[in-house]
Amino acid sequence: MQSRISLISVLLLATCTSAYALDLPFVRESAMKKNVPAPVAAKAPAAVTQPTTSPVQEEQNKSSAAAKTPVIQKQSAASTPKTRPVIDPANYPKRKDERSPAAQSNLNMVPGVNQIIPIAQNHPNRIVTPFANPVVKSTTLEAGSATDCGEVCITDNVIYVATSKEYPVTMFITERGSEAVALSLTMVPKRIPPKEINLQLSQGDVTNIVANRNAERWETSQPFVEVIRNVFRETAQGRVPQGYVLSKTPRTADLPKCTQAGIKTKFASGQLYTGHNLSVFIGVAENKTKRALEFNEQSCGAWNVAAVTTWPYSVLLPGQKTEVFVAVRRNVGGRPATKRKSLLGGS
Repeated sequence: MQSRISLISVLLLATCTSAYALDLPFVRESAMKKNVPAPVAAKAPAAVTQPTTSPVQEEQNKSSAAAKTPVIQKQSAASTPKTRPVIDPANYPKRKDERSPAAQSNLNMVPGVNQIIPIAQNHPNRIVTPFANPVVKSTTLEAGSATDCGEVCITDNVIYVATSKEYPVTMFITERGSEAVALSLTMVPKRIPPKEINLQLSQGDVTNIVANRNAERWETSQPFVEVIRNVFRETAQGRVPQGYVLSKTPRTADLPKCTQAGIKTKFASGQLYTGHNLSVFIGVAENKTKRALEFNEQSCGAWNVAAVTTWPYSVLLPGQKTEVFVAVRRNVGGRPATKRKSLLGGS
């Protein structure tokens, strides 16, 4: 009985020893260190058997995997955003409203062309003119008195305009005693600081102003009758009198009227000499009859006509023409407002 038990114990011991031998690695005693446990080897993962696939299925699997994988493209140098260059603000072109005050205050004027400018409302505005003695003509600005300038005040060649109106005001500016050059302005009152505007003319227009001053000196240096005689002589010889300006007859000019039966006189397409105290209209007279006629200078008479003459003929044959010179006084005021009633009962 005891031998059986011993045999069973030996068998059990051998079985346990073989089981432990399968799970634990064998380590030699000489390789062991004191107080250091032996490393335990991890179990190898179980082999996974993959199902066999056909070549067609493998291609489909690769294409599906490529579709799921996000594609990352490299940015080229051309697609890389460029940095903006740094520009100095001082090099930017200036707008019209950012120019210097000196450039803004100069205004180029053309005679007969209206210019629109802003002015300060309820403040004085300074307008510098090219005229030595400017004269203002306006229907929208109120004139002052001897002690009050009103809305317009003139000092030397400067015009001061101060208005409280909220609508545009207009004016013409000319040289005193001369209508050769007229400047037209439309001023729009705004709530802005007072402005100074320098009106500038071209060289040709300035020459006209200077010529008028020379004409004044020439006319006042001799008697009035001599002035008329010399003006007619210079005109007949094709020369321009000293200081006078030659131009075509303006369409807006108040033309002389010569009313003589049988003779037709035209000034609209003629010429005009402009001086200081005199203007000379040059026209053409033609005999429209079949007989000779003497030109009657008195037929051109008017309240402002100083003298009349013809050149080169005073007696015109049928169909013959001659030039007519009519000297007109300037700056003598308007036509007389009242007339004396004749004692003979006439008008």
